[in-house]
Amino acid sequence: MALSFAVAAAARDLNAVTVADTKSKFLDAYAKPIPALYNTIVQELLVQSHLIKFGAKFEYDKLYALGFLSVYDGVMESFPDGNQDEILGAFLGALEEDKQQMRADAAEVTEWASSLGGVEEVLADASGSAIQQEFVKYASAFSEGSKVYNKFFGVGMFRLLELAKATDPASLEKLSTSLSVPLARVTADLATYKGMLTKMTKAKELMQEIIEEQRKKSAQREAEKAQTNASSGELPNGGTPASA
Repeated sequence: MALSFAVAAAARDLNAVTVADTKSKFLDAYAKPIPALYNTIVQELLVQSHLIKFGAKFEYDKLYALGFLSVYDGVMESFPDGNQDEILGAFLGALEEDKQQMRADAAEVTEWASSLGGVEEVLADASGSAIQQEFVKYASAFSEGSKVYNKFFGVGMFRLLELAKATDPASLEKLSTSLSVPLARVTADLATYKGMLTKMTKAKELMQEIIEEQRKKSAQREAEKAQTNASSGELPNGGTPASA
Protein backbone atom coordinates (compact mmCIF):
# COMPACT_ATOMS: atom_id res chain seq x y z
CA MET A 1 0.00 0.00 0.00
CA ALA A 2 1.69 3.19 -1.14
CA LEU A 3 1.67 5.99 1.39
CA SER A 4 2.66 9.61 1.21
CA PHE A 5 4.11 11.42 4.21
CA ALA A 6 1.98 14.57 4.44
CA VAL A 7 3.78 17.51 5.98
CA ALA A 8 2.09 20.83 6.64
CA ALA A 9 3.48 24.15 5.63
CA ALA A 10 5.82 25.82 8.08
CA ALA A 11 4.12 26.96 11.28
CA ARG A 12 3.18 30.62 11.38
CA ASP A 13 3.27 33.26 14.02
CA LEU A 14 0.04 32.93 16.02
CA ASN A 15 -0.43 36.69 15.66
CA ALA A 16 -0.38 36.41 11.85
CA VAL A 17 -3.54 34.27 11.77
CA THR A 18 -5.69 35.04 14.78
CA VAL A 19 -8.49 33.05 16.36
CA ALA A 20 -10.82 35.86 15.29
CA ASP A 21 -9.68 35.41 11.68
CA THR A 22 -10.42 31.69 11.80
CA LYS A 23 -13.83 32.20 13.42
CA SER A 24 -14.71 34.84 10.83
CA LYS A 25 -13.78 32.50 7.97
CA PHE A 26 -15.92 29.75 9.48
CA LEU A 27 -18.95 32.01 9.92
CA ASP A 28 -18.57 33.30 6.35
CA ALA A 29 -18.52 29.75 5.04
CA TYR A 30 -21.36 28.50 7.24
CA ALA A 31 -23.82 31.28 7.99
CA LYS A 32 -26.69 29.04 9.12
CA PRO A 33 -27.61 29.03 12.82
CA ILE A 34 -26.21 26.13 14.87
CA PRO A 35 -28.16 24.90 17.92
CA ALA A 36 -26.58 26.19 21.14
CA LEU A 37 -25.59 22.73 22.37
CA TYR A 38 -23.54 22.07 19.25
CA ASN A 39 -22.39 25.62 18.65
CA THR A 40 -20.53 25.66 21.97
CA ILE A 41 -18.66 22.48 21.07
CA VAL A 42 -17.92 23.59 17.49
CA GLN A 43 -16.53 26.94 18.66
CA GLU A 44 -14.39 25.26 21.32
CA LEU A 45 -13.03 22.77 18.79
CA LEU A 46 -12.34 25.58 16.35
CA VAL A 47 -10.26 27.49 18.89
CA GLN A 48 -8.34 24.36 19.94
CA SER A 49 -7.71 23.39 16.33
CA HIS A 50 -6.55 26.91 15.47
CA LEU A 51 -4.01 26.94 18.30
CA ILE A 52 -2.67 23.56 17.19
CA LYS A 53 -2.64 24.26 13.46
CA PHE A 54 -0.95 27.65 13.67
CA GLY A 55 1.26 26.78 16.61
CA ALA A 56 5.00 26.18 16.43
CA LYS A 57 6.23 23.01 14.73
CA PHE A 58 2.82 21.67 13.78
CA GLU A 59 2.89 18.94 11.15
CA TYR A 60 -0.22 17.38 9.70
CA ASP A 61 -0.21 13.58 9.78
CA LYS A 62 -2.61 10.67 9.48
CA LEU A 63 -3.00 10.04 13.21
CA TYR A 64 -3.89 13.70 13.68
CA ALA A 65 -6.53 13.29 10.95
CA LEU A 66 -7.90 10.14 12.58
CA GLY A 67 -8.01 11.78 16.00
CA PHE A 68 -9.63 15.01 14.90
CA LEU A 69 -12.33 13.26 12.88
CA SER A 70 -12.99 10.84 15.75
CA VAL A 71 -13.69 13.82 18.01
CA TYR A 72 -15.73 15.72 15.43
CA ASP A 73 -17.82 12.74 14.33
CA GLY A 74 -18.35 11.73 17.93
CA VAL A 75 -19.79 15.04 19.10
CA MET A 76 -21.70 15.78 15.89
CA GLU A 77 -23.20 12.33 15.41
CA SER A 78 -26.76 13.39 16.26
CA PHE A 79 -26.62 16.88 14.78
CA PRO A 80 -30.08 17.81 13.42
CA ASP A 81 -30.73 18.34 9.70
CA GLY A 82 -27.72 16.23 8.68
CA ASN A 83 -25.43 19.21 8.06
CA GLN A 84 -22.37 17.69 9.75
CA ASP A 85 -20.38 17.40 6.53
CA GLU A 86 -21.17 20.95 5.42
CA ILE A 87 -20.10 22.30 8.81
CA LEU A 88 -16.93 20.19 8.66
CA GLY A 89 -16.08 21.65 5.26
CA ALA A 90 -16.47 25.20 6.59
CA PHE A 91 -14.55 24.29 9.74
CA LEU A 92 -11.56 22.80 7.94
CA GLY A 93 -11.64 25.49 5.26
CA ALA A 94 -11.27 28.12 7.97
CA LEU A 95 -8.21 26.21 9.18
CA GLU A 96 -6.82 25.90 5.66
CA GLU A 97 -7.09 22.11 5.82
CA ASP A 98 -8.22 19.76 3.05
CA LYS A 99 -11.37 17.91 4.10
CA GLN A 100 -11.11 15.27 1.38
CA GLN A 101 -7.48 14.55 2.21
CA MET A 102 -8.23 14.29 5.91
CA ARG A 103 -11.13 11.91 5.33
CA ALA A 104 -9.02 9.79 2.97
CA ASP A 105 -6.10 9.59 5.41
CA ALA A 106 -8.32 8.69 8.34
CA ALA A 107 -10.11 6.05 6.25
CA GLU A 108 -6.79 4.54 5.16
CA VAL A 109 -5.53 4.17 8.73
CA THR A 110 -8.94 2.87 9.87
CA GLU A 111 -9.04 0.19 7.19
CA TRP A 112 -5.47 -0.86 7.94
CA ALA A 113 -5.82 -1.02 11.72
CA SER A 114 -9.16 -2.83 11.55
CA SER A 115 -7.43 -5.80 9.93
CA LEU A 116 -4.92 -6.15 12.79
CA GLY A 117 -5.14 -8.03 16.05
CA GLY A 118 -2.69 -6.56 18.54
CA VAL A 119 -0.44 -3.69 19.52
CA GLU A 120 2.73 -5.20 18.03
CA GLU A 121 1.26 -4.76 14.56
CA VAL A 122 0.70 -1.02 14.95
CA LEU A 123 4.01 0.02 16.52
CA ALA A 124 6.44 2.17 14.57
CA ASP A 125 8.69 -0.27 12.72
CA ALA A 126 11.16 0.51 9.94
CA SER A 127 10.81 -3.04 8.62
CA GLY A 128 7.05 -3.26 9.08
CA SER A 129 4.12 -2.22 6.90
CA ALA A 130 4.08 1.03 4.96
CA ILE A 131 2.08 2.77 7.69
CA GLN A 132 4.39 1.45 10.41
CA GLN A 133 7.31 2.87 8.43
CA GLU A 134 5.50 6.20 8.28
CA PHE A 135 5.08 6.07 12.05
CA VAL A 136 8.88 5.81 12.31
CA LYS A 137 9.07 9.22 10.63
CA TYR A 138 6.63 10.65 13.17
CA ALA A 139 8.68 9.22 16.04
CA SER A 140 11.91 10.59 14.61
CA ALA A 141 10.40 14.07 14.21
CA PHE A 142 9.11 14.02 17.80
CA SER A 143 12.51 12.90 19.09
CA GLU A 144 14.34 15.58 17.14
CA GLY A 145 11.92 18.27 18.28
CA SER A 146 10.93 19.25 14.75
CA LYS A 147 7.36 18.11 15.42
CA VAL A 148 5.23 18.63 18.53
CA TYR A 149 2.59 16.36 20.05
CA ASN A 150 -1.03 17.56 20.08
CA LYS A 151 -4.23 16.22 21.64
CA PHE A 152 -5.77 15.08 18.34
CA PHE A 153 -2.68 12.95 17.69
CA GLY A 154 -3.27 11.38 21.11
CA VAL A 155 -6.91 10.62 20.32
CA GLY A 156 -5.77 9.15 16.99
CA MET A 157 -3.43 6.82 18.90
CA PHE A 158 -6.29 5.66 21.11
CA ARG A 159 -8.59 5.14 18.13
CA LEU A 160 -5.82 3.18 16.40
CA LEU A 161 -5.57 0.83 19.38
CA GLU A 162 -9.35 0.44 19.50
CA LEU A 163 -9.40 -0.63 15.87
CA ALA A 164 -6.52 -3.05 16.44
CA LYS A 165 -8.34 -4.51 19.47
CA ALA A 166 -5.59 -3.52 21.91
CA THR A 167 -7.01 -0.98 24.37
CA ASP A 168 -5.28 -2.12 27.57
CA PRO A 169 -2.97 0.36 29.35
CA ALA A 170 0.14 -1.67 28.48
CA SER A 171 -0.64 -1.33 24.76
CA LEU A 172 -1.05 2.43 25.05
CA GLU A 173 2.30 2.64 26.83
CA LYS A 174 3.99 0.56 24.12
CA LEU A 175 2.55 2.72 21.35
CA SER A 176 3.51 5.95 23.15
CA THR A 177 7.08 4.73 23.55
CA SER A 178 7.16 3.57 19.95
CA LEU A 179 6.07 7.01 18.71
CA SER A 180 8.26 8.95 21.17
CA VAL A 181 5.34 10.83 22.70
CA PRO A 182 4.77 11.46 26.44
CA LEU A 183 2.44 8.85 27.94
CA ALA A 184 1.21 11.26 30.63
CA ARG A 185 0.08 13.78 28.01
CA VAL A 186 -1.66 11.10 25.97
CA THR A 187 -3.46 9.71 29.03
CA ALA A 188 -4.62 13.18 30.11
CA ASP A 189 -5.89 14.03 26.62
CA LEU A 190 -7.80 10.75 26.37
CA ALA A 191 -9.48 11.44 29.71
CA THR A 192 -10.53 14.88 28.44
CA TYR A 193 -11.81 13.39 25.18
CA LYS A 194 -13.85 10.70 26.95
CA GLY A 195 -15.22 13.26 29.39
CA MET A 196 -16.30 15.53 26.55
CA LEU A 197 -18.16 12.70 24.82
CA THR A 198 -19.83 11.72 28.08
CA LYS A 199 -21.00 15.29 28.74
CA MET A 200 -22.21 15.57 25.16
CA THR A 201 -24.20 12.35 25.50
CA LYS A 202 -25.79 13.56 28.74
CA ALA A 203 -26.59 16.92 27.19
CA LYS A 204 -28.27 15.21 24.23
CA GLU A 205 -30.30 13.04 26.60
CA LEU A 206 -31.37 16.10 28.58
CA MET A 207 -32.33 17.93 25.39
CA GLN A 208 -34.42 14.94 24.27
CA GLU A 209 -36.15 14.83 27.66
CA ILE A 210 -36.96 18.55 27.39
CA ILE A 211 -38.34 18.10 23.86
CA GLU A 212 -40.49 15.15 24.95
CA GLU A 213 -41.77 17.12 27.95
CA GLN A 214 -42.67 20.07 25.70
CA ARG A 215 -44.52 17.72 23.34
CA LYS A 216 -46.50 16.23 26.24
CA LYS A 217 -47.42 19.66 27.57
CA SER A 218 -48.46 20.83 24.10
CA ALA A 219 -50.61 17.73 23.62
CA GLN A 220 -52.14 18.22 27.06
CA ARG A 221 -52.97 21.87 26.31
CA GLU A 222 -54.62 20.87 23.03
CA ALA A 223 -56.64 18.20 24.79
CA GLU A 224 -57.76 20.64 27.51
CA LYS A 225 -58.67 23.22 24.88
CA ALA A 226 -60.72 20.66 22.95
CA GLN A 227 -62.49 19.61 26.15
CA THR A 228 -63.26 23.23 27.04
CA ASN A 229 -64.65 23.87 23.55
CA ALA A 230 -66.79 20.76 23.74
CA SER A 231 -68.17 21.79 27.13
CA SER A 232 -69.08 25.26 25.86
CA GLY A 233 -70.70 23.89 22.73
CA GLU A 234 -68.02 25.22 20.39
CA LEU A 235 -66.44 23.29 17.58
CA PRO A 236 -62.68 23.22 16.96
CA ASN A 237 -61.18 26.08 14.93
CA GLY A 238 -63.93 28.49 15.92
CA GLY A 239 -66.83 26.54 14.36
CA THR A 240 -70.37 26.42 15.80
CA PRO A 241 -72.59 23.45 16.45
CA ALA A 242 -74.90 22.41 13.67
CA SER A 243 -78.58 23.37 14.04
CA ALA A 244 -80.83 20.63 15.30
